[in-house]
Amino acid sequence: MATAWGWMFEKRDSGASQLQIGAQSRNRTEANRFHLRPMPNEEIHVFVKKIDNTRVVREQDPKANASAWRTISMAGIFALCVVGFIVPIANSYLAGYTVTEIEKQNSQLQSQLARLSAREAELTSVEALARAAKNQVYLDPTPETLVVLNETRSGAVALNRNRQ
Repeated sequence: MATAWGWMFEKRDSGASQLQIGAQSRNRTEANRFHLRPMPNEEIHVFVKKIDNTRVVREQDPKANASAWRTISMAGIFALCVVGFIVPIANSYLAGYTVTEIEKQNSQLQSQLARLSAREAELTSVEALARAAKNQVYLDPTPETLVVLNETRSGAVALNRNRQ
């Protein structure tokens, strides 16, 4: 655009020269019509260099070690507090489970005891014993079949006393 308006700033000597300048500028604008304007910072060349930091060692921060140990200790204390709060809850839950199991077992044993007591009463009744004696042919023993273990029946009883 600056080249197209350049004729305004040139000297005006004669009218013929003005026509000639106008024709030249028109020819220039037609020739430069397809040229692009330069890009900003187009003359800058960027070179990328590969940087190898494998041999670089970070300088030790003396406060970092203390900070790390403080963080570790706080995390440990927090974990102990959480465990301290969870253990009693878990213990009471397990104790409740144990009490429930014991109560269930107690009720089963009581019902079994009631059934066995009823069965024992049924079997030890006089009628049941008479029926069992009749079925198994229990007879009173004859005097010849009796065996007496203590013939002398002195009436003495064994007594264990400390003698002084």
